[in-house]
Amino acid sequence: MSSYTYSHIKPTIEDAAALVSLGREMHEESSYSDLKFSPRRVLETFNWYLADEDKTAIIARKGDKPVGLYAGYTAPYYFSQEKVANDVAWFVIKPLRGTRVGLRLLDMFEEWALGKGVSEVRLGFTTDINPEAFDRLMQKRGYDPLGRNYRLERKNEKHIS
Repeated sequence: MSSYTYSHIKPTIEDAAALVSLGREMHEESSYSDLKFSPRRVLETFNWYLADEDKTAIIARKGDKPVGLYAGYTAPYYFSQEKVANDVAWFVIKPLRGTRVGLRLLDMFEEWALGKGVSEVRLGFTTDINPEAFDRLMQKRGYDPLGRNYRLERKNEKHIS
């Protein structure tokens, strides 16, 4: 039986490599794949992200190999002092989808967020990676569908990096 480790990370060289690797893989198969991928931007984002106690990133590993990532934050609503938890990234490599890896990442995020005193957890879905499976999973976990995401792309223009 394979064992996996899960940890709320701190910015280290090992974690940086994992973030870039998982970020690149998620980017390549997502609705964002037409945009230029920047490893530097991934590292800038997570350095800023991990310096704030109201943000977290969790990496799942099988041995030394990063196999999943969950990142999210808590913040007061813009109209209330009550806090909400939101996700920023949730990704599991293809061979391990359908295993407990993604669920354990979500469990850890929910535990962390509830420990921060949030009123609710709100998750988004913009990658367009297997939307039907995502919808079934979220409803099975007790999440209610709410709203939609929309995208307006620039046509016939080069993306500037």
